[in-house]
Amino acid sequence: PTVVFLIFVAPYMSRKVTPAIMVVSCILPVFCAAMLLLTSCRDPGILPRQEPDEEWLQGRKPRARDVMVNGHRVTVRYNDTCHFFQPPRAHHCSVNDNCIERFDHHCPWVGTTIGKRNYRTFLLFIYGTSVYIAWTFGVSLGSLFVRHKELAAAAEPASADSFSSNLWLQTLGQSGAALALMIISFIFFWFVCGLSGFHTWLVATNQTTYENFRYNHNQVPNPYSAGFFRNCASVWCVPVPPSKVQFRAFVDEVQRPPVEMGYPDWSSAAPLSSSSSPVQLNMAELSQQQQQQQQ
Repeated sequence: PTVVFLIFVAPYMSRKVTPAIMVVSCILPVFCAAMLLLTSCRDPGILPRQEPDEEWLQGRKPRARDVMVNGHRVTVRYNDTCHFFQPPRAHHCSVNDNCIERFDHHCPWVGTTIGKRNYRTFLLFIYGTSVYIAWTFGVSLGSLFVRHKELAAAAEPASADSFSSNLWLQTLGQSGAALALMIISFIFFWFVCGLSGFHTWLVATNQTTYENFRYNHNQVPNPYSAGFFRNCASVWCVPVPPSKVQFRAFVDEVQRPPVEMGYPDWSSAAPLSSSSSPVQLNMAELSQQQQQQQQ
């Protein structure tokens, strides 16, 4: 569709209306392609695997532990594949077989898992695609009226009625590319725009797709929500954390991080069956501790 749009519709409207149409029509697909590549090629937030410890080998490892996140009890589970207790909001993706920090979902259209490190570019991709689809539909629709006006001006005065059905049939016959683009754009717009609206709501409420479908925070208090502005700032106004995986290192050079993945408070976390109080865990403190350890 992009090739058809840039060959048949955008140049025509650029000549008849304004060259800015062609400029915008080139910028939007380039932006969408760039965000798609950044999303699909960036590490989504893989947590490196650990070696099993003696407690796990002897079958004494607790399956889950309780921690307190912002005053709410949250259960963290032991990952038998990666051999550590998963951080809050982390989840093991069954498709790429890795534990992903702040797991959102696995997107088959993008071809990767969406997590903490590529969620922002994923949002920019679907937002940009929504704008691009709407732009394609609008320019294609406008080209029909421009072509109809040309035909009406070239027709005999007696048949120059702008609402003549004959002229509109001629317009549609000469605007096959624009008509096809309008149909395709109309169909895909509702899917992409609906997805954009859903993720906008998730950002505003500080949820992930996985959490929304599994825990239903509409009825259960969300331990991660800090208000509309802070929720939005946590996605849009924070730097992308460095990858925890040393992709360019040789296998024998890789130094595995601590078993608790930078969260030393977990070592004293109480199992679910224990009567002791759960560990107090604050998300801001966790982020600060993690940055200090990386430095």
